[in-house]
Amino acid sequence: MKNPCSCLFKPLAAKKKLHCYSRFKKAFLCLTVFLFLFSVLNAQEQKTEYKVIFHGDSVGNMLLYKNKTGDSISFKSVSNVLIHFFIKVKVVSKEESDFQSGRLMYSNVSRVVNGKEKAAKQTKAIGNTYETTSFGKAVPSTNKLIDYNFNMLYCQEPFNKQAVYSDNFQQFLTVEQVALHKYKVVLPDGNYNYYTFSNGICSMVELHHSFYTVYIQLEA
Repeated sequence: MKNPCSCLFKPLAAKKKLHCYSRFKKAFLCLTVFLFLFSVLNAQEQKTEYKVIFHGDSVGNMLLYKNKTGDSISFKSVSNVLIHFFIKVKVVSKEESDFQSGRLMYSNVSRVVNGKEKAAKQTKAIGNTYETTSFGKAVPSTNKLIDYNFNMLYCQEPFNKQAVYSDNFQQFLTVEQVALHKYKVVLPDGNYNYYTFSNGICSMVELHHSFYTVYIQLEA
């Protein structure tokens, strides 16, 4: 024979169960919001602006983005330049690089000149080594740890660095200090760059080519 009081306990049990579920749902929602806000607060994005100067005139700009989340740091530099030689030369470049715990995991270099793709290069970490490609084809790579590249060169003065990885040339290049807070990097094609730093970040780049010099100057 059924207990006549059991009918009274069933609604109470159901109500208690619904109340517990509601509390759990609220707690889960609060935790989700907290984790989202925590990730937003810990994701530190910085944007640095440079102007490109040729023969004393501003001919374009470069934007450098740095995003740090925990042990991960990503960089992206985007430049748009229009220079008048004998003809108009429009150059659009983009360099991206991702670091994890101080190690380069992936980088991509893209350059378009007058609408034609001139560079499409990737460097990717595979185990303890790297895989490098240019226009999808494999090229000689390095087994050395890449912890400092040209994107990072704009954000961190190379006090104790003797080499910097070029994602464009896909090899290490020597860094030579030539003055206080000023460094020289000679490129494989014979050209060379000077990098001057103020307050720990790059404030001026001098790109010395055989026939011209271009300056990349930090915006005030």
